[in-house]
Amino acid sequence: MHTTQTNTTLTANRLTDRHYKECVTKRGLCPEWIAVNCRSMDIKEASERLGYTAKSAGIWLEGVNGFGQYRPNKPWKSLDEKKAPKYRTATQEEYDAMLPRHPDNPLYWQDLEALKALCYQINGHPCLVLTEGLFKAIAGCSHGLPTVGLAGVEQGLTPAASDPQGKRYLVDTLELLARAKFGWIIAFDADEHAQTNKNVVAAQRKLAYQLAKFKVPVYIATGNWSAAEGKGMDDYIQANGDDAFRDKILAKAVNFEIWERQFQEDDADNKTLSESSFAAQIAEDYRARLAWHVANKAWYWYEAENRRGVWGEIPVEEAMSIVLTELETRTRHFSSKFVNGVLTLLKAKLRVNHWEVRKGFICLQDCVLDVNTLKEYPHEPGYRMLSQLPFKWADRNVGCEPVKEWLLEACEGKADWVQVIRAGINATVTERGGELQRFMELVGAGGTGKGTLLRLVQALLGRENYAITELKQLEQNRFETAALYGKKAVFITDSERYTGDVSTLKKLTGDDELRHEKKGIQQTGSFRFSGMVWIAANEIIQSSDYTNALSRRRLSMPFERVVPQNERRPLEKEFQPYLPGVLQWVLEMPALDVAAYVGDTNKLVPSLGSFSTEVLLSTNPLADWANDCLYYDPNAQTQIGDNGQSPELFLYPNYCEWAQRNSHGIMTKQRFSAILLNLLKSQLNINAAKVRNKKGRFITKIAIRQSGQDFPLLISEKDADPDADFNKSHANPVLTPMLTESIDSADFQSGADLLADSNASDTTNQHYLMNTTSSDNQEDKSAQSAQSAPARVSGSTTDSTTQKQVSTKQRMIETWDNKSALGEIVLSLDSAELQRIAQEFNPEQVQYIKDAANSVWRLGANSLADYNGELVYIWECGQSNDVRIGTKQKAGAKVRRAHLRPWLGI
Repeated sequence: MHTTQTNTTLTANRLTDRHYKECVTKRGLCPEWIAVNCRSMDIKEASERLGYTAKSAGIWLEGVNGFGQYRPNKPWKSLDEKKAPKYRTATQEEYDAMLPRHPDNPLYWQDLEALKALCYQINGHPCLVLTEGLFKAIAGCSHGLPTVGLAGVEQGLTPAASDPQGKRYLVDTLELLARAKFGWIIAFDADEHAQTNKNVVAAQRKLAYQLAKFKVPVYIATGNWSAAEGKGMDDYIQANGDDAFRDKILAKAVNFEIWERQFQEDDADNKTLSESSFAAQIAEDYRARLAWHVANKAWYWYEAENRRGVWGEIPVEEAMSIVLTELETRTRHFSSKFVNGVLTLLKAKLRVNHWEVRKGFICLQDCVLDVNTLKEYPHEPGYRMLSQLPFKWADRNVGCEPVKEWLLEACEGKADWVQVIRAGINATVTERGGELQRFMELVGAGGTGKGTLLRLVQALLGRENYAITELKQLEQNRFETAALYGKKAVFITDSERYTGDVSTLKKLTGDDELRHEKKGIQQTGSFRFSGMVWIAANEIIQSSDYTNALSRRRLSMPFERVVPQNERRPLEKEFQPYLPGVLQWVLEMPALDVAAYVGDTNKLVPSLGSFSTEVLLSTNPLADWANDCLYYDPNAQTQIGDNGQSPELFLYPNYCEWAQRNSHGIMTKQRFSAILLNLLKSQLNINAAKVRNKKGRFITKIAIRQSGQDFPLLISEKDADPDADFNKSHANPVLTPMLTESIDSADFQSGADLLADSNASDTTNQHYLMNTTSSDNQEDKSAQSAQSAPARVSGSTTDSTTQKQVSTKQRMIETWDNKSALGEIVLSLDSAELQRIAQEFNPEQVQYIKDAANSVWRLGANSLADYNGELVYIWECGQSNDVRIGTKQKAGAKVRRAHLRPWLGI
């Protein structure tokens, strides 16, 4: 190792003999300045400093402000590089200007007034020299000329990618010195970096233009010497001396405004710049960062507002600013018509017709996460992410025990309720709300914890990933749904004060199309909300819709434990450090469990099933009447009748009398029969039917309770004596209402008749009757062809999983002749459940099931598909018959649409 005699403490163990000779002997640089700004590195240390594998030992150059570069002994070329760079910077390190460290004066760059006294003066103004590289800056500083070094001619300005508007600004150090009113002399290298290189000329113009904005003089000395006199200013000083550099180079520096006039002729030529060619170049340069969202009619920028991995909507002015910035580097003569023309062309070149976020992934601050495998991937524009959770996945090791303890406390020790909440949060984060078609309804007085739970979910998502609205706004403001686009959750706050129509809420929670209309912008499309709706209220939602459409969507949870005011804590602040742990906890819940706890809550959690019964009775006057005044009788046929007839014999008069006695409004007879059938069939799973004979219209399976009769209440009471023959014959087939497995109410709302003659009533009733087929009958039916329905099955097993399979199989059998309905059921099942059910069908029937699913399958990007028996992912699909498929990580070839079928796993 080489050490100098002048200052051994600075040079010891810093430079090898080879590097000392290169810097001091060959380049002629001052040993003291070299000693404090340069050090030798072997491959291992260089790799650690760069953040990637170095392939050669070399010199690390770093100034007083911390930014540095690596000069390898043997430059190497990476796969994506056209030539081997002489200097390298550390990965993910923001570049800056370099200020050579003074060997004796630590305040050299801090005492700016003293620094101005050392600067080269032009017209009495102190000017700093601006050049390329730390070696050249050291040459200037060591000869009494304060000099700032850049990593390259383009590195005086920040990269456009780091700013949402695509603008380039002075790097921090240059801005600091420009604000301090230092003038500038730009002295880049000679030969190809002189006047003839258009790229270098453009770089100097952009840099000088930004410096001049601070009202300081800017001069150009580049080109004042030839390559024969030395390539860089350090070469020139070594060959000719620093006095010659002052007198012949700096003294001839040209004012920027005067220097720029020589390019006016070129600028005039640029007036004929083609809109199409310029737009094509912009599109090529910005394709990975800029996109035109066709349906939303808005520009989107990748990593807008420094949100890593996320696309964000930007104003049209920012897109215009990107075009302006690029134009200003080429010409200063253009019109607004030219700019608008370029923007119009860019909309076509950068359009995204259907913005589809990559399903099964979520974005965090440090990675993109596969929610199924919990595997991490780096951020990429191709995921099309619109949201990011506000923390790092790497911080999850802290766990979330305090949060789980509080949830159990808020649920009064009911662990299964905590699992329901966990599943609801999972469905929110993974955006499965639309798929599961449920919304979370938290009901309770103030101070019971429901608000804290909502704020926990909101903190987990981050403010930009959820929307807060009111039912009145949601239902009556046609622009409100556009604000929900791209959100993971919607929180509704005023439900107890709203009793009107809830059609938009039903669409929102039913995976239906929603308007995507912004005020002042023509609607161009619609979208489906895939997130979760959370409602917190002191009272249960009331609405004018008494069908199952709303009741089957609501997952109601009562919060009854009021925490005294003096015992309440700032839980949101306490829970903040545990958010990554909460995310891991909810994502570790298997997808089947999430679907079960959210979709089949009443089965898995009987206590919530009982509360759902209370909700039904308190929100549906017709259900309340039916519970009080009717009972189940499989052999009964009760006439509907007209108002004014005997309430003891006719259904509608009985209802009218009850409604008047309980101060409820009376619905029309036509609506009464449709809503009653919906209640019985879809919400209580009673296979009632509306029939007609010569005597009038009847509802089957129910009878009017007479005075003194003690049959179980239709909805709220369980069988009092299941062993009694009488009660057996009158038993309610559904003791807990099956609010989550029902058919859509439209069939009953739109059909005023739903009539059959008396001769056909037995056949109709037999079609809906379940769990009554004998084993002999089943054996006979199992031998039928694939096009005929298999045998109905009995649901006598007590195992919950088996019960679910039986119920699903029964539904499949009941819709066997309706191929579209059968296909919808099949596509709604997860692969594991479908595989278990398919084992009970013969091969011909399984093929029929596959055909049914294929008949209603809608092909879309990111779908799973079956291609010649193999699982593939859909990457691109449009109006043509060609579809691009591939693996989960990589796109592949295009195939014909007809060769693809839904992936069922059977």
